[in-house]
Amino acid sequence: MGFRCTPPTKDPVATLAYKPWTLAIKPFQVAPQTWYVAGQTWVGCYLIDTGDGLILIDTAITESLYMLVDSIYRLGYKPEDIKMILISHAHFDHCGGARAMKELTGAPLYMSKEDWEFMKACPEETIAIDKDDHPQPFEPDGFFSDDEPIRLGNVEIRTMLTPGHTVGCTSFFWTVTNPANGEKYVVGMHGGVGANTMNNKYYVTSRYLTPDLRERFLNDAKKVRNIHVDIALPSHPNQIEIVDRAGTYTDESQPFLDDTIWAQFVDERVRQVRAVMEKENEK
Repeated sequence: MGFRCTPPTKDPVATLAYKPWTLAIKPFQVAPQTWYVAGQTWVGCYLIDTGDGLILIDTAITESLYMLVDSIYRLGYKPEDIKMILISHAHFDHCGGARAMKELTGAPLYMSKEDWEFMKACPEETIAIDKDDHPQPFEPDGFFSDDEPIRLGNVEIRTMLTPGHTVGCTSFFWTVTNPANGEKYVVGMHGGVGANTMNNKYYVTSRYLTPDLRERFLNDAKKVRNIHVDIALPSHPNQIEIVDRAGTYTDESQPFLDDTIWAQFVDERVRQVRAVMEKENEK
C-alpha cells in the first residue's frame, strides 16, 4: 500500500466553519472496534467501542459538531454511550467541540496537563487561534499519564507525550482484536505533527512555545518511529491517506493494515521540520 499524504484543503477552517457540508463524509471503520467519526475530511475524530462503552478521541471544531454527532448515530450508537473523551492537543480544531460533547454525553474529558496550562495561558494560540471558529471554553476532568494507561472495557490506551506541535501534544496507542481470526493489531494515532508551529516566525510571536520544543520533537522522533504500529491513523486525513479506502473495511479484509506506514509517516514529518530549519538557516 505504501505511505501517502495529500495537500491540505485550501482555507479549511473557513470552509469547515461556514460550509462544513462540502467536506462531509459518512463514518467508516478503520480497525477492529475503531471508526473515523469526524463527519468531515479535514480533521479527524475516532470512536472506539470497548465493549463497555465508547471512547471518543478529539472533537474537531464547533461548527462541524453536528456532523460528529450524526456519525455516532449512523453507526448505531448514541452520544450517551460515550464514557470518555480524550483530547490530543489544545488547538481549536481538535477540541473546539469539547465542551458541547462533554455536556451532551456526560463523559469525563482528559488531556495533558501541559496543554491545559498552555490553553489557559495562551487562548489566542490554542482554543481561540482562528477568527472563523467559535469554540466554547471547557475544563478537563483529568490528565494523561504515560505511566498509567487509560482502561475501559477490553481496551487499554497507552498515552505518550509527544511535544513539538504543542507543548502537551499526546499520542495514543491501543490494541484491538480482529473477530474474524483473533489477530491482534496495534493502532496508533500521533497527537499532532504540524510544522506550522515549529518555525522561528511562530516562536517570535508565541508567548509559550520555543525552539527547544522543536528540538524535543526531533530528538523524540527515533523513539516514536520505532514503536510498532500495525494501523496508523492521522489526526488530519491529509497526513496519512485513509479517506480513499473509506467504506471498504471488513473483518476479513483489513485495508488500513500496514506496519510500515507509521515509520514512514514520522520520517516525513521530521523531513518537513528539518526543511523548515534549513530554510531559516539560509536567511
